[in-house]
Amino acid sequence: MARAGYDLAVIGGGIAGLAVAEMFARSGRSVVLIERNEQLCQEASASQHGWFHFGSLYSIFPQNQFLRTMVGGVEDLLAFYGGFEGMNIAIGDGGKLAFPSDEHAWFRDEPIEYIVCARNDPDFDMRRFEGVRDYGRKIGFLLTWEMAIKQFISRHQRFHKHNWQGDVPASRWIPRAGFSDYSREVITKPNNPGVALDHDTHFRIVGFDRPMRAMAIVADLVRSLIGSGGKILTGTEVDRIEKVGEARIIHAKGNSIEARSVVVAGGKWLGQFLDRGSNVKVLGSPLLVTYPAVTDFNFVRMTPFVEKSVNHLHHSVRGQSYSLIGGGYFADPDDPAAVERARERLLTMARSVFSGLDSAELIETYLGYKTEIVAKSGERNYQYIIREVDDRVHAIIPGKFSLGFSLAVNTYKRLTGAEPARCVTLAPRDAALPFVGLTRHAALVSTILERMEVAARPALRSRA
Repeated sequence: MARAGYDLAVIGGGIAGLAVAEMFARSGRSVVLIERNEQLCQEASASQHGWFHFGSLYSIFPQNQFLRTMVGGVEDLLAFYGGFEGMNIAIGDGGKLAFPSDEHAWFRDEPIEYIVCARNDPDFDMRRFEGVRDYGRKIGFLLTWEMAIKQFISRHQRFHKHNWQGDVPASRWIPRAGFSDYSREVITKPNNPGVALDHDTHFRIVGFDRPMRAMAIVADLVRSLIGSGGKILTGTEVDRIEKVGEARIIHAKGNSIEARSVVVAGGKWLGQFLDRGSNVKVLGSPLLVTYPAVTDFNFVRMTPFVEKSVNHLHHSVRGQSYSLIGGGYFADPDDPAAVERARERLLTMARSVFSGLDSAELIETYLGYKTEIVAKSGERNYQYIIREVDDRVHAIIPGKFSLGFSLAVNTYKRLTGAEPARCVTLAPRDAALPFVGLTRHAALVSTILERMEVAARPALRSRA
């Protein structure tokens, strides 16, 4: 039985666990990160679709809290992650955000656009409805959609105008945008080849979210964790946590690891570590991967009817571009019939929007996961969560990949009562390689590219 004493043990090597472990290690604490898989960030963190949320999407919600949290995430990145080589959010001329790019950059400077459904779109056709409830929902959206979009535009205007070097925090100023900030000047007609959306019933607004290189982010966090003396144990599944006096003993595959405090970032397995596992809710959302890319346009079709929304991001692997398509479809991942219905609805929607879909070499769906601790109201929870579940044992959920950084900052503050360090010590890039894989979508495309290359080799040899 091996035993090593640490200030903190983190169980779960997704983006939440990795970011928290990195933050504690760089701040001078002895840390061990324990992950059941052979590489880090290979489950929910690898299944997300590479969309980094700065708050643009959440500008549509009437509440300020979700947008405030997302914009606060940008502030945390600027304040605590500027020492990373790849963290390429910079403050440029006039205090505006800039995104200088290279191959290791975390974010691609390609704003995700919104193709907004206007009230003359068939979505609002009052002659088509399924029962009284659906009819009432349509009336409600018809009456409120225009006001919601004006608020959406007003908040975007403030984001783009904000002076990030000024005295007023963005997270305080942007969510409070009023109709005096509204301007039709930012509304244009969509013109996107390969996307079959009616230009006469939609309009275009450029957002401020960006596509990300998720595994470049993971690699940099691993480099800092190792460079700061942190320990990573992969292929190690935790059975239980035991209190022994002032210590917490993590029992894992015949080993025991001693730590003063424990943070559990177990994602969809979090419930087994909580007193009330029923508080944990796991949702599955199908995502569609196609190669080659059906378009190089990053966009969201925005409609109040979530089940009729669609989003598209293009990514690349091995020098080849591919598409990742999502929609407003969710299912209980333990209900195969519900998962299949969600998958079929996504495919049907994608075929109606992307004319080149069925000619793709690869058309593959997989299920992405989102873990939440359910709010008392039962509503979806878009915030990160830090919850003490036992003495010196905390459970954390990022809410989104994008919020893993604010979660790390605030977990450190909550558990130590101190400010985390802002400087990082990066190990060489090669040191991170054993711990970092591909995202799920990149792995699917990489596999088919390898098969195509193998198939092409006999032909090349015969020509030689």
